[in-house]
Amino acid sequence: MSEQSDYPEAFLDEMRQELEAQRQELVRSSTVTFHDMRDREREPRDSIDESNDEQGNATELRLKDRERLLLAKVNDALYRMDTGDYGVCEECGVLIGEARLRARPMAELCIDCKEDQEREERRLHASRPGMFSALE
Repeated sequence: MSEQSDYPEAFLDEMRQELEAQRQELVRSSTVTFHDMRDREREPRDSIDESNDEQGNATELRLKDRERLLLAKVNDALYRMDTGDYGVCEECGVLIGEARLRARPMAELCIDCKEDQEREERRLHASRPGMFSALE
């Protein structure tokens, strides 16, 4: 038995509604972007317009890739709800605080484990100098 049942039912319902609303908005946004990009390809343009459109499309696709990753996290959170594992830290197994879940309903780590993860990422990043570090 998971610890998910320790959350009030009303809280779990609220989180499910929030996650489903986020999923619906991400899917809607993706569909709109696809149709917009397709429609732009059909319009007659000169080379400057094409260049500007290509830059805009590249930026838009990067943003959509981030949204795709967010959609995967939302779907994972909904799956964890269905399996009874929602709100349980994947690192240490304690319940994630309700305030954290309200702020980020798809959170997989409790605040302590997330802070540890971020400190480790900063440490690793600091130990790998970037290509411009010699100029600093």
